[in-house]
Amino acid sequence: MVNINDVYQTVLTIANKDNRGYITPEEYNRLADIAQNEIFESYFNKQLMYEAGGLYNADFSDPIITTAEKINIFYNSSDLTQSNGTWAFPTDFYKLGSVQVNSIEADFVSHRDVKFINQSPLTYPVATQPVYTIVGSAVRIYPATITSGVNIEYLKKPSEPKWGYIMPTASQIASGVPNKPIYDSTAFNPATDSYTATAKSLNFELHTSEYSALIKKYMVRQLVKPGITGIAQVRGYRGETKELEDMEGRVRLDVWYIENWSLSLDINIIFQTVWNVFKGDKNAF
Repeated sequence: MVNINDVYQTVLTIANKDNRGYITPEEYNRLADIAQNEIFESYFNKQLMYEAGGLYNADFSDPIITTAEKINIFYNSSDLTQSNGTWAFPTDFYKLGSVQVNSIEADFVSHRDVKFINQSPLTYPVATQPVYTIVGSAVRIYPATITSGVNIEYLKKPSEPKWGYIMPTASQIASGVPNKPIYDSTAFNPATDSYTATAKSLNFELHTSEYSALIKKYMVRQLVKPGITGIAQVRGYRGETKELEDMEGRVRLDVWYIENWSLSLDINIIFQTVWNVFKGDKNAF
């Protein structure tokens, strides 16, 4: 895991040195979840790219193994409960690995194939050869007579990180303690604690090697004011940010702009802006 306070203090030091201004705990926490999810989701594309690129024989620098180590941090398993004919995934579910029914691994079948499988006595699922289909955020197990013993192996979503703090008391301020947030290292429990409370902290769940990547995500984001690049506006993220996903979309596109800037990109944004003026935009105000 990457300590959330270490990243924050480094970001503050760099921001202060470069005169980029102070980053409040609320701003830091808002970007923390976005930065962690971007890094986490990049693992899967990297793994596919490395596997398609051929063999790697290095003992300690094989990118396939390295990426797998980072992904395995999020490996989990869970016993499922049946409800209305399906078995719902856990709330922290991200990707499905395998499904076991009473310790027997079930085979995945598509919705189309399961119709034909169930019609033939030769292929009809039985308890010793179960199959499953995915239904939204759940699985459906065949044969339908199975009512218990379903377990899945899966990758869980990273828990939202949190830099918690307390404010100094009046007596502490009088004694010379600066009147600014003080880091609270008390462990935050996402299952029982509230993110709206300022106290308690939760570290990034990423591999320790991602420390520098997190710093980069923050500092790239601090290079520009939200939305100033123009890329977010021409992609539909204009007007009031009513939902968290709107804010995340602007942040993601602004960061992409900074990391991929070119003169042709700016020209393209100008043309799209002019086109949107004539076409109209319901989010503009």
